[in-house]
Formats: sequence, structure tokens, C-alpha cells
Amino acid sequence: MPNAQRLPVPLNRILPIAMIINYFAPCAMLLSIFAIGLFPSLLHMIRNPKHVVSLRQWRKSFLDAAQPSLFASSDKLLSGVKQDLLNHAHGVVLEVGAGRGHTLKYYDLTKVTKVWAIEPDEESILALKREIVRIGMEGTCETLQCGIEDLETLRHFGIMDETVDTVVCVQSLCSIPKPRETMSNLYTLIKPAGGQLLLLEHVASKYAFTRIVQNLYTTLVWPYVTGGCELNRETEKWCIDTVDRAGDEATWTRAEINTIAGGWWNVFPHISGRLIKT
Repeated sequence: MPNAQRLPVPLNRILPIAMIINYFAPCAMLLSIFAIGLFPSLLHMIRNPKHVVSLRQWRKSFLDAAQPSLFASSDKLLSGVKQDLLNHAHGVVLEVGAGRGHTLKYYDLTKVTKVWAIEPDEESILALKREIVRIGMEGTCETLQCGIEDLETLRHFGIMDETVDTVVCVQSLCSIPKPRETMSNLYTLIKPAGGQLLLLEHVASKYAFTRIVQNLYTTLVWPYVTGGCELNRETEKWCIDTVDRAGDEATWTRAEINTIAGGWWNVFPHISGRLIKT
């Protein structure tokens, strides 16, 4: 009897399985953080034994070790989107959560006169400063180690209401505290009649079951391991429907927001957008 021919598995049976596997993408990322950060974290604890009993220090140690490779991978994946988006940046730029400086190389320095890179994390600030020197932006980019909610520090450096031409948020609004209040502050900082908000963020899914999965991750583990990141934030809605600091409704003359990888199976749908203030 001749050998039975093995037929290929139909594509329409493979795709749903592959899509469902995406629901476990956050688990894979958590495992990556653990695998990358384990040895450096153990080494850190040996050198700093008083940190052994601090869960916060363990988390920080794991993140400090894992972030460089995770951020580099994300930057490579989204480089085309970032280039198209940040080509619109002009004038005085305020970048929220500048991290390790992966966005800086995308700015067109013939359009940008100043970049205020806001970043609260000490380790990231050090990497950010190195990146500024590496790409030759010492005369254009200045770092501020503070949260974007720290209005007193911003004012100390001359960042007043209606003085910023471009606010940039790239994968940062997912973890800032009090996001709606922060959006109100950002809107107030933007110049009227042409000032703009550029954003690239992962957001809450529009699909009910995927939203449930996002809610579960966010409730059970995700923010505690990733430094406050939440998968289920309605960032698009909060940006468009924000108010200024006085409570008056925001007005945008133009609001272009595109969905990236927004399929029903994706736990990390992204939006890319440009909103121009009236």
C-alpha cells in the first residue's frame, strides 16, 4: 500500500490558532523580562543586600536590565511609523516620557528648534543623555528628570502655558499617573492656532473579549511588573475629549488618528495620531 500523502493544514485553520496565541503576548514579554533581568538582578542584590527585601527594588532591577533590549525591539518594529509621525514635529518640542532616547533620531532638526525630553527614571535619563551626545543633539535637546505632572519644574525651565509647538507622546501615556489630568495639562501647554499633539500609543481594544483579556492582565499583574503601564487605557478618547486646565472643552482644528495592528486578537493595538489645536 503506498504511503498516504500528508496534506497541508488549511490556512483558515492555522490563522485562528495563531491569532489566539496573541492573547499570551503579555506573558511572553513578562518571561522575557524575567529571563533578561534575572542574572543582573541577582548580581545587584548581592552588591546591595539591603534591597533583597524590597519588591520595588527587585522590580526596578529587572526592568533596568530588560528595558534596553525591549525598547530597541519596539523601536525597530515601529521605526517607519515613528519616522512618518515625528516628521511633523516643529518648533519647541516637549517629549513626554522620553525614555532612553529612541525617538530622538527621528526629529528633523531643520524644523525643530528645541526638544525638552521629560523622563522621571534615573537610569533612563543617563541613557538618554548618552544618546543625545551620540547623535549630536547637545545644542538642541535638554533633559528634565521629572514627571510631566510636575508643573512647577516645567515652569522653572520656562515651559509655560501655550508655549509649546509640539507635544510628543510615544508609548508613554500608558503609564503616566492621572492620565486625564495630564492630558488637560498637555493641552494647556500647547500653543493655540497650530500647536500640535503627536502620539503613538498602545490603547484599549475595541473588541469586547480582547478588552476583557486586557482588563485581566492590567488588574492582576501587568502594571506591577512594568512600572505602571496599563493595557486598557482609552487614550484616543481622552486626547480628543480633553479639557484645558480651566475646564473648557478642547478644540482641535484637525484630528487624524490611525489604528495600527488593531485586529480583534491583538492585546497591544496601537494608534498613531496628529491633533492640531485651534
